[in-house]
Amino acid sequence: MTRRSRPSGRLLAALVALACCAAPRAATAIGSAASEDGSRSIEAIGSARLLGAYLRFPDAPGFFDERDDAITASVARLMLDGGLGRRVDYEINLYAELSRSPLASLGGSFDTVGAFATPYRSRYLAWDFWDSGSMLGQLGVDRLRVDFDARPFEISVGRMPVNHSVTGIFAPNDFFAPFSATAVNKIYKPGVDTLRVSLATGALSSVEIDGVLGSDGDGVPGWSTSALIARASTVLFGFEWALLGGKLAGRWVAGASLQGEAGPISVRGEGHAGFPDGDGVGGADDLDGDGREADGFHARLAIGADACFPWRNATVGAEYMFVSDGATSPGDYLDRAARLYLDDQPYVGRHYAGLSAGLDLVGILRLQLAGIMNLSDLSGIGAATLVYSISDESEAVLGAMIPWGDAPSMVSTGGALYPSLGSELGTMPTMVFLETRFYF
Repeated sequence: MTRRSRPSGRLLAALVALACCAAPRAATAIGSAASEDGSRSIEAIGSARLLGAYLRFPDAPGFFDERDDAITASVARLMLDGGLGRRVDYEINLYAELSRSPLASLGGSFDTVGAFATPYRSRYLAWDFWDSGSMLGQLGVDRLRVDFDARPFEISVGRMPVNHSVTGIFAPNDFFAPFSATAVNKIYKPGVDTLRVSLATGALSSVEIDGVLGSDGDGVPGWSTSALIARASTVLFGFEWALLGGKLAGRWVAGASLQGEAGPISVRGEGHAGFPDGDGVGGADDLDGDGREADGFHARLAIGADACFPWRNATVGAEYMFVSDGATSPGDYLDRAARLYLDDQPYVGRHYAGLSAGLDLVGILRLQLAGIMNLSDLSGIGAATLVYSISDESEAVLGAMIPWGDAPSMVSTGGALYPSLGSELGTMPTMVFLETRFYF
C-alpha cells in the first residue's frame, strides 16, 4: 500500500496539462478506400488522449510515503474497420501508451488501456517498451475482430469488448474488463479474447454464447482461467428481459437482467449468483495457488432508475448495489480484498449507493456530477466534471474527485506495524484532472 513520489512525475503532469490546452482543430478521418462493388473497404481513424492529474493523498503517517503526487498519460490509437466481402466485416484497434501513475490504488478512476488487469487478455498481444516503477510504455492490440454473417447466425472471433450489463454505475454483470464506477474515460471498453456465436431467434429476441480465453499470471492459457457464458434475451411488455449463465475464472454464475421504460423513468436491474469452481485455478479452496480460500455461494445485485428532461438535456439517475460476500466492517476489508476473484470488481463492502446527474450549461459545455457511497462505513467519493466540445472531433474535460471517510492508518500488533483501513473510500486521494480527447 506504499508508493514512491517522484518530482519528475509532477513536472510531466504540468507539461501534459499545458499540452491539453493546445488541443487541435477539427479534423477528418485519416482516409478510406473501397472496391468498386463496395464489398471490400477500409477506413482509418486516429485518436489521442492526454491526461494530467494532481493527487492529494489522505494524511496517514506510515501509510503513504508522500501526500502529493501526479498522473500523466498519453494514449494514441489507430482504428481500422471495413469489409472483406459481402458477409465479412473486421475491426482493428491498435494503441501506443506512455503513462506514469502512483503505485497506490486509485480505484480505476484513471485506468488506461495498458493498466486493465484481467485474465481474459493475452499478454502476447502487448509489448512493454518501458516498465519501471510507476512508468509504463506499451504498444498493443486493444481490438482485433472478424465478424461473419452466416444468417441466422453471426459469428465473431478475435479480441473484442464483451458486456452483459444494463446498469450504468455498478454493473455487477460486466465480468470482462469492466470500468470502475468512477472511471473518467469510458469511450473504449477494452477487448477480451473471444469467440462469439449469436442467433436471432425472433424479431426482438436472441441467444448469444461467448467463449473467452483466459490465461494465468505467466500468460499460459487454460480452462481454469477461461470463461463460457450464454445469454438469452427477449422484449416483453416494453422491457428487455435476459438470462445468463456459465463459467468464469474460478467460479460459475447464473443471473438475469431487465431494462425498459416505465413512463418517463428508465428502469434497470441486474444480478447474478455465483459458486466457486472446484476445478478452478488451484481448486475451490485456493483460487490462484497463493493460499486464498474461496467464499461459497455469493450474490451481486444492482437496481437503478434514471430520467431525461428536455431542459438543457438534463439527466438524473440513482443505483443501489448489494454484494452478499462483502465485508460489513472496515476491519475486514483487507481480508475481503484478498478473496476477490480474478475478474471481480474491487468492491470490498456490502451495500452501495450511486448518484449521477448532468446538464448542458451552454451548447458546447456540459456539467456532469456523480458519486458513490459505501453505506456501511458511510465513506464515498464525489466527482464533478466540465466537458467542453472544442470541435466535432475534440473535447476537453476538467474535473475533480473528492473522497470522504476515515483515513487509513498503521496499527501495532505484537510489536509489528500493519495497515488498517478506517473506511473503504477514505483511502482515495483528492484528485484534480484535465484531459483532452481528439480524433483525426
